[in-house]
Amino acid sequence: MKLSTKSRYGLRALTNLIGQDCSCSVNQISQNEHISADYLEKIFSKLKKAGILKVERGVNGGYSLNRDPQKINLKEIITALEKPEFVCPDFCSCQSKSIWQQVNTSFNHILSSFTLDQLSPPQKKSVYFDYAASTPIDPNVLSAMLPYFSQSFTGNTMSLHNLGTTASQVVESCRQSFASLLKVKPQEIIFTASATESNNTALKGIAFANKNKGKHIIISSIEHDCVLNSAKWLKSQGFEITQIPVDKYGHLNLDMLKKSIRKDTILVSIIHGNNEIGTIQNIDKIGQICHNRKVYFHTDASQSFTKVPIDLSKLNIDLLTASSHKIYGPKGAALLYIKSGTNITPLLHGGGHEFGLRSSTLNLPAVVGFTEAAKIATTNFDKENPYLINLRDYLIKNILKSIPDSFLNGDPKNRLSNNVNISFARVEGESLLLELDYHGISASTGSACSSLSLEPSHVLLAIGLKPEQAHGSLRFSLGRFTTKTEVDYLLKVLPQVINKFRQISPFKS
Repeated sequence: MKLSTKSRYGLRALTNLIGQDCSCSVNQISQNEHISADYLEKIFSKLKKAGILKVERGVNGGYSLNRDPQKINLKEIITALEKPEFVCPDFCSCQSKSIWQQVNTSFNHILSSFTLDQLSPPQKKSVYFDYAASTPIDPNVLSAMLPYFSQSFTGNTMSLHNLGTTASQVVESCRQSFASLLKVKPQEIIFTASATESNNTALKGIAFANKNKGKHIIISSIEHDCVLNSAKWLKSQGFEITQIPVDKYGHLNLDMLKKSIRKDTILVSIIHGNNEIGTIQNIDKIGQICHNRKVYFHTDASQSFTKVPIDLSKLNIDLLTASSHKIYGPKGAALLYIKSGTNITPLLHGGGHEFGLRSSTLNLPAVVGFTEAAKIATTNFDKENPYLINLRDYLIKNILKSIPDSFLNGDPKNRLSNNVNISFARVEGESLLLELDYHGISASTGSACSSLSLEPSHVLLAIGLKPEQAHGSLRFSLGRFTTKTEVDYLLKVLPQVINKFRQISPFKS
């Protein structure tokens, strides 16, 4: 039997309707499948008559499947669209009649055994649990950005002509927005291209501007790689670096911080919300300690900004880093708050942009997107944060309950609302990550900036984990678009994956 064009088009159009939550117009399906709309209308009319399709009238109307695709077999579809095959008329009494009847019965049996859903290629589930690495851009942020790609905003913010002035006014409006959110002066907000740039500027800018006072800098043992590597580079330039340890939950040892500050200490840089284990530091107390000793205090708030209230008018913070792509804004935009009177030298030299502290033409659409993202996150804080905390705690509770020999890393309560970091005994994190990816689950073994490294996480080692425990850890970070259904899918797949690898693991105890 050869399927007619009518049947082939009909089957293609029906598979196009699988999984649709609403009715689809003939024109929409016609465009998707490159089929004449008039011809498709005739096909759908037959399928509607056969009870396979239903139609809804009105502006938003169209066709949809009348039943679950698992309950629609191919025989009824083909029967609705094709003329009967292998059928001898009743008056026929030829010797081959019984054979053709058997062929017809077998053929119909085969068609009846296949359902419509089997024609549709399997849809690989895709769930994202790596928001700490980078967030998807919020559609409202994208909409806010789009006008600023037009010729009307072509000008360089440093240019004196009208287009330059227009672009400059937009930037200053964005600067004012961040100043209002953080309770600071507009001129204390410096736009950069990334949190890495902001952190490098903070450490190196303070170091070289204040080296006559001293060359001692203090950081924690769980800083982001860009801070650790900046400090390492400064050490090669003659500066002395002290790393303050943390306890098993990742909290800074404040007594040791007090004892470590010396007369030649010029800067303390401590991450606010840790990117790997989610622990939130008490920057109020840390800032007070630094203020009492007249030492500059910088905090990397890339993960905590808009997840934890930050009022810089009440905190003794001299420099603060925040990043756009951690809060549903575009990549390529960040900021560095620099308190008025702070003695700092620029990292980039050029045309004197950003009050002479960061020369480089600004990415105007990205700055606009960053600003819009911050507004949305701040406005939705009271609704979004409790939602994430509930999902986070639900995930933690059920992982620890369903998977033996698993334990939480970081503070159980005083942690970022979206962070879940779990160690699994007798398994290896990278293998788990790849297997989860096969199931459509995106997660992380640690900081995305160092995920290609085979070395165990320095953060996990700093809180007391053994190298093999650190290697068996995964970070699941939730976000605005995470659903409970997605969390339940993870909770279904994860125990199976862990069990699979434990069965073949050489570490049995």
